[in-house]
Amino acid sequence: MDWKGFNMTENENGATDEISETDNTDVPYPVTYEVSEDNAAAAAAGETDEIGETAEDDFQIPADDEYNEYTEPDDYAENAEEDVPTYVSDDIYDDEYKDENSAPRKVRLKPFIIGASAVVFAALCFFGCALTTVKSDRVMKNVYIEGVNVGGMTYDETLNAINSANLFENTDITLTDGETEFTMSGADIGLAALPEDTAQKAVDYCKHDNIFVKSWLAAKLIFTHHEIVPVPQTDEAMLGAKLDECGNLMKGERKEHYIEFNKEQIATVFSGKTGYNGDHTKAYEQVVNALTGERFKDIHVDFETSPPETMTIERIDAMIYKDPVNAEYVVDGNSVSITEDMTGRYIDKDAVTPLLANIYEGCEPVNIPYNISYPDVTSEILNDKLFANTLSTYSTSYGGSTWNRCQNIARAASLISGTVVAPGGIFSFNDTVGHRTAENGFYTAKEYINGESVDGIGGGTCQVSSTLYSAVLYADMGIVERLNHMMTVGYIPLGQDATVADGGVDFRFRNTSDYPIKISAYTSGSSVSISIIGTAWEPARKVTISNNATTQGENTVVYSTRYVYENGSLVSTDTLNSSTYMPHKQAMQSVEEEVEEDSEEDDESE
Repeated sequence: MDWKGFNMTENENGATDEISETDNTDVPYPVTYEVSEDNAAAAAAGETDEIGETAEDDFQIPADDEYNEYTEPDDYAENAEEDVPTYVSDDIYDDEYKDENSAPRKVRLKPFIIGASAVVFAALCFFGCALTTVKSDRVMKNVYIEGVNVGGMTYDETLNAINSANLFENTDITLTDGETEFTMSGADIGLAALPEDTAQKAVDYCKHDNIFVKSWLAAKLIFTHHEIVPVPQTDEAMLGAKLDECGNLMKGERKEHYIEFNKEQIATVFSGKTGYNGDHTKAYEQVVNALTGERFKDIHVDFETSPPETMTIERIDAMIYKDPVNAEYVVDGNSVSITEDMTGRYIDKDAVTPLLANIYEGCEPVNIPYNISYPDVTSEILNDKLFANTLSTYSTSYGGSTWNRCQNIARAASLISGTVVAPGGIFSFNDTVGHRTAENGFYTAKEYINGESVDGIGGGTCQVSSTLYSAVLYADMGIVERLNHMMTVGYIPLGQDATVADGGVDFRFRNTSDYPIKISAYTSGSSVSISIIGTAWEPARKVTISNNATTQGENTVVYSTRYVYENGSLVSTDTLNSSTYMPHKQAMQSVEEEVEEDSEEDDESE
């Protein structure tokens, strides 16, 4: 027997032993039955089995009138109480079951296809409309930069909006090494937006080459806004300083071995400790990369540590050694103060070297002996020498002068008296005396202007400048600027006068000594005396002036030389400015000629 779905095999006695499944493609409930020899014999004899039916009934095929297209297990239960399924043939299944059930399935797909098409069409229309909102030269609507609405703006408008806003002002940045967290504000590191790059970033948003991405981004902006993170920039020095602070917090502050001077001639060395090595290069790069990547929170940073440097004899010598400091003069205007002198320190390297083995991280304090060195110049010495000597004094007479001229001489002398010139400093007569005006205490008196004796305010001040010049020469100070009068004067030797003019010709000299000098000027009777007070030259100096006069036509030319002696020996010879004097008559004529030339030029111009 060979049915669709089963192979019936016979045993050696000719009985059917087994029904095995060979093709269950169309079988709803495939099963396998084993038939014992007793059941097979009973079936052949028409005997009933355990359930009261014949063995033959177990395989009974329903009659034609009981077949209903295909039979489910429940439909033929009356034919097979053990629910043995009844199987249909290939022809019946293929022609009737399969054809009748395929038609309703096609009908059910049509509404789904129509609905899906409608959804796709609507989506295409929506995204197409979204694309129409994209404009290449403007920022998309609903785009913000740090809360600033720049939607619909051009590049220039966006740039102006960025420059007007304080972007990143309230931004906090947090750093971490996995254990410790460090927070710093944008203001702490000079965090600011790069205006041009940020504006371009806003304009470029949604301008994607991929049309699907572009339409998707444009569609999203219809329902929600998008925040543009500004392109950041930081102040390198400010960020570096905050990273050093962060490194000290996370890794601890590194300390070198240090020295304290608590006892006389004993320096105590204290142990340093391992900590942050001060190199924030890697952390700086990590922070900048994170900010550029629009990440401001939980930025991981790495810092390295290092131990204190090993103490060497050269290093400890440098830490202890100090030069002695000499006392110095400090000139402030016409007041002079003296700085304190200070002793120095130095070590005996041979004695200290064995102690270095005791200096290491975590060690107990180590005492290092040192020696004291002393300054060459103490404050006591300077105080004793300050203005202790009169270097020179020179006097001239102004007997026979008018009252006004006498007053001007006295006024000029009082204005320069007490003036202090620091070592290397330059004195200016005009700057010190000031303008020769009535408000400054001067009177009208005769004075030479362009070789002519005329009335002018301050007449007589040249006698003070000339007297000062001679005093300066004998004090062996340096001459910076000096000019003789156009005509000879009677109150001082030829070649030793120095003319001055308010706002014009000046007399200036330099203090060439190592100590401050002070000018002392006063009038007494009909003479003016000027002294240069300072500290005596060591060795003592003696100054002589030689003035050799010759005639050149009607002019007198004087060649002046200064000789300086120390202990009777000539140590220097200074050639001073030569002086050319015109006779009074010639000088007057020269002035008249100049006046006539000026008059002729005025006539021609008219």
